Amino acid sequence: MKITKIVLLSFSLTVLTGCMGQMGLTKDLNKWNMEVTKDRWGREGIFLGLHLLGVSPIAALVDLVGINAIEFWTGTNPYTGKSPAVVDMAAAELENAGVKNVAQAKIRFDGNDTVKMEVIYNDGHEEMISAIRKENTFDFYQDGNLIGTVTKEELVAYSQQRKS
Repeated sequence: MKITKIVLLSFSLTVLTGCMGQMGLTKDLNKWNMEVTKDRWGREGIFLGLHLLGVSPIAALVDLVGINAIEFWTGTNPYTGKSPAVVDMAAAELENAGVKNVAQAKIRFDGNDTVKMEVIYNDGHEEMISAIRKENTFDFYQDGNLIGTVTKEELVAYSQQRKS
């Protein structure tokens, strides 16, 4: 009975932490299907065959339970070799925005009008950055101190500028 509980707990930890990932094996299988023939009927036939023969479900299971779990715990997907892990993308976005030495960044939503991001740096220093939506503006706070207020239009313009 004790062994069964340990096995179930270990399996559930793997499954519960492994579902968020790049799904690289499954993506490559689908990519192969798209490249093997140009005919849409051929692609559909291969797609159905892969599912009916169990190839696609097994690839998805390997991604979910195995590869994505390793990605979650190590930060790198062993199949694709890509990092950061999908669950750490907030930290990667901060690095791209010029904020350096970010070890971890977690985003959470507090109600409908507040977003908080906890940033942990490589040296252990932590910051809490918050955005609170008001009527037509957003107030930004760093560790509880107001650092700026912008209008919705300014945010939209900035976002569009970054995309181009």
